[in-house]
Amino acid sequence: MWKEAFYVALVAGGWTLFLKTIPEVIVILTKKESKFAAWWITIMRGIADSATYAYIIPAAITGLVLGDLKTGLYVGGTIQLMFLGVFIVGASIPPSPFLASILTTALIILTKANIGEALALVVPLSIASQLLTLAFMSLNVFFVHWADKMAEKENSVGLDLLNSLDATGWHLVNVIPAFLGVGLGVDAAAKLLSIIPDWLSNGLGATGGILPALGFGMLLLIIASNEVWPFFFIGFLLAAYLNINALAGAILGICFALIYVRLKTANSEKAVK
Repeated sequence: MWKEAFYVALVAGGWTLFLKTIPEVIVILTKKESKFAAWWITIMRGIADSATYAYIIPAAITGLVLGDLKTGLYVGGTIQLMFLGVFIVGASIPPSPFLASILTTALIILTKANIGEALALVVPLSIASQLLTLAFMSLNVFFVHWADKMAEKENSVGLDLLNSLDATGWHLVNVIPAFLGVGLGVDAAAKLLSIIPDWLSNGLGATGGILPALGFGMLLLIIASNEVWPFFFIGFLLAAYLNINALAGAILGICFALIYVRLKTANSEKAVK
């Protein structure tokens, strides 16, 4: 199981150690700047950041490396919808489903668990990930003071190294639990899931289908206004009665948005004149 744990740890962020952190450290220590290195590090950071908020990506890759891409896509898509309206605002750190999407996918594939049972672990794992992030943020205070001392001594190389290694710490918050969770916890999780009765697992599966609607509801609370409600109902009617798929709906949504913005801009210009 440790082989699978290594693969899962790479998906959780371990790959950044080889493709991002090591190149950064080499550039800092050699003091040899290059456009190639700058673009490479920027692209790697962009990929890492995109996967942090698009939970379907790490879940799908986890399924791919464990031999079941379909399950990864299903779990990732479900979790993405569950947490659609949850994001970081200022200093507020909400439960993070990034690690949960990876571990839940691995659990389903490696233990052959029911998807409904495994989805019940998403919220507890997300809260655990939130606590780990908050713990690292508290530890980060010491790094800031260390950086202040380096700045006083004009140690620019030390500051760059500390900044690079500190950024790696954010990935290790997910890498270490992912590695240990699969390496040590899969057998225990399988035993725990085996004692869950069928009626409970079926209920959890039904709940997993309801939670995406909750995610949409949370998003609507944020963006809902008298201006956008008509578009919401138009989209619902098109999807429900004309069987328009997601891609066609997205294209229509863009077209409606462009028309709306143009008309609103034209009215604003008339009012000014």
